[in-house]
Amino acid sequence: MSTSPGRRYKRDYGEGHVIEDSADFSRTDRESSVEPSHPPQDDADVVTSESSWPIVLYIPNLMGYLRIILSVYGLVSAIQQQASMALNTWIAASLLDLFDGMAARRLNQCSKFGVLLDILADNILRTLIWIAAIIESLKQDDERLIPKVCCWTALICLEWITMVCSQCNQANSESGHWKDFQRGRKAPFWIEAVFKNNFRSPFGTIAIFGLFIAPFGSYFWAADRLSKTTWPWKVLLESEYAALLLIRCAYVGRLLCVVVECWLCLEYIWGLIHHDTLQRRQKRS
Repeated sequence: MSTSPGRRYKRDYGEGHVIEDSADFSRTDRESSVEPSHPPQDDADVVTSESSWPIVLYIPNLMGYLRIILSVYGLVSAIQQQASMALNTWIAASLLDLFDGMAARRLNQCSKFGVLLDILADNILRTLIWIAAIIESLKQDDERLIPKVCCWTALICLEWITMVCSQCNQANSESGHWKDFQRGRKAPFWIEAVFKNNFRSPFGTIAIFGLFIAPFGSYFWAADRLSKTTWPWKVLLESEYAALLLIRCAYVGRLLCVVVECWLCLEYIWGLIHHDTLQRRQKRS
């Protein structure tokens, strides 16, 4: 993405936090002193609010705290075998993600802290749902479920590793927001297809669908397959085939996310290695 020099535009990164960027992000030589995974870019300043409120008390940030509380309460409900309450609570936490973005834009209460809090709230929500699904699966005492539980655990780890790498990339370089990975260097077409138009693309939709529905579906299947007391079974007309098809489609999207997450992590790690290699060469010279 590039525009004419001096032009400024606003980008909505989905967390409701609008960044005003200056343009002209040119590709740099890989042999320069800047690692290729951290292309030089102009500073991106967050549009700040004129409110006198402390940033931690911004309305969108209060919603973020509430999302984390609801996520934890959902896990407590799941442990207490209240599957319907757990699902409803987690869905409420997910919907708040939409409203905090709207509030941030409407109230002009955007902040880097809010971006981080939103990402943390998302990760905590999905992590706790995966944990609930793991707990329910282990109750079945079926050794065939062990590989599945291990895969779910790996997904939790990968999500947090990706968050650490993306945040470190943003903090230690001038690359701006992590969704701007394509600015300054060429990414594989399948990566660009997912991030195109802020995930508003077929591949992006599939990826986001899998990212959120896979943990929900896994818990729903593990916790209520036998009793079928939760409302999703009524929506699906108590059809195990329909439920299984929906969950498998979500797994396809989640696999696509795994590919993107692995690429992002490897790019950041490669950048660190490249940076260290250049520093070692400079010391020797």
